[in-house]
Amino acid sequence: WTISFPMVPFVLLQGSRRAFDLGGSPWTGVLVGALSVILLIISTALTVLFPAVELGPIHGEFNVGVVDLHLPVDFTEGVRRGSLLGTQHQDSCDDPSGSYVSARLLYPTRQDPRDLPYLDPERADPKVVCSEFMKAGAPGPLKSFGWMLHNWRLITIRARKNARPASDGGPFPLAIYSHGLIRNAAIYSYQALNLAANGMVVVMVDHTDESAIAIRRRDSSHLLYDPSLIVNLSSNGNEEEYDRKRRAQTEHRAEECLSALKVLRTLNRRNIPDLESVGVSFMDRLDVSDVTLIGHSFGGATVLTAAARCSHSISAVVAHDPAVGWIPDWARQKIFPPEEEGESGKEVEEGDCLTERVIHNANMLCLYCEEWADKGWGHYKQVKRMHKAHADGTVSFEVGVIRKAHHSEFSDTCMITPLWLARATGLTGERNPHETAEEIACRTIEFLESNRRSKRT
Repeated sequence: WTISFPMVPFVLLQGSRRAFDLGGSPWTGVLVGALSVILLIISTALTVLFPAVELGPIHGEFNVGVVDLHLPVDFTEGVRRGSLLGTQHQDSCDDPSGSYVSARLLYPTRQDPRDLPYLDPERADPKVVCSEFMKAGAPGPLKSFGWMLHNWRLITIRARKNARPASDGGPFPLAIYSHGLIRNAAIYSYQALNLAANGMVVVMVDHTDESAIAIRRRDSSHLLYDPSLIVNLSSNGNEEEYDRKRRAQTEHRAEECLSALKVLRTLNRRNIPDLESVGVSFMDRLDVSDVTLIGHSFGGATVLTAAARCSHSISAVVAHDPAVGWIPDWARQKIFPPEEEGESGKEVEEGDCLTERVIHNANMLCLYCEEWADKGWGHYKQVKRMHKAHADGTVSFEVGVIRKAHHSEFSDTCMITPLWLARATGLTGERNPHETAEEIACRTIEFLESNRRSKRT
């Protein structure tokens, strides 16, 4: 659009130049020439300001294979507990065990990579994704200008669709990746690709609680982001009800992560139709004893909740800027002492520590951007105190800060947004987002690999 918009009137002017010349006025030709030059300058400036962008290079021993599939999800327990109030399952008459979640499976391969679309039409219509993203995140006058994100539709990733899993280097550890609010799995491709290139099998879940920007269901229809919680509750000052409904969504998302993990673990023993149909098998190739849950923001709250529910089977939890206030009450009471952490989820002042049920079963990495750390968001001060209290624990617990970085830099958003615009809108901090994304990937992978080395020795 940066070229076509100015070029349409330019071509019309050039096409009508002969007609203007026949009019006999020399000033008409001068005017046409001047306008043409202005349009060329505008086109050049827009192309510079809104360039075609790419993700940063992926670092790792392996190439990456990709399979898109739908995984069964069982919400029976959530419905029984009544913890899904506020989600589409609270009054559902449908079988709660008959749901599916869209997922992308990334894994190590030795086959040569190819250029695949960043926004894969099979997962969601790229036009719909760009349109919904602008509606949800852009300032008022620009909400209907989805075409401004056309450059996202030109981005590619280096991977191989339906590739054969690598026959060497296994068995491969597992990871479940949970996306943040107003995002989807695709927006975290850089981090997940790096994990897979370093020998992990990663399931990126597209959550169906209407927190994702746009995803394609199993029946090919689209499930879009629902802004009503922000519009009807948060904007009107009803924060308590807003948090309650967000916590119900967290329960929903955690169930999806644990259901995806359950399916992923079975792949070591038997295949599933979605993989059989594309000739991919992971039988005897997975290390089902090494499981990591990874999430950003809302996804960070999701994986902490999932770990609290199933801590005995999780090896590590990696939370990037976790939205701790959206963790359900029962899970926060497993993370923070009940006498310190009340119903409101507000930060406490003294004596915080993780209970042994969580901290002594799983290694934990909490990475914060400097923006959130400085403002104390995501319960940063509490988590920092927990880190000090368990410095000599039996598992690894690390808390880190990505300097001069902002919240969105844990996703791909800042890398695929023109740098000048990302900084002008506060999306990006002082550093180049490609640099911060690489640091986030390196610190996450080094944490996981360090723990594996310790376990082996």
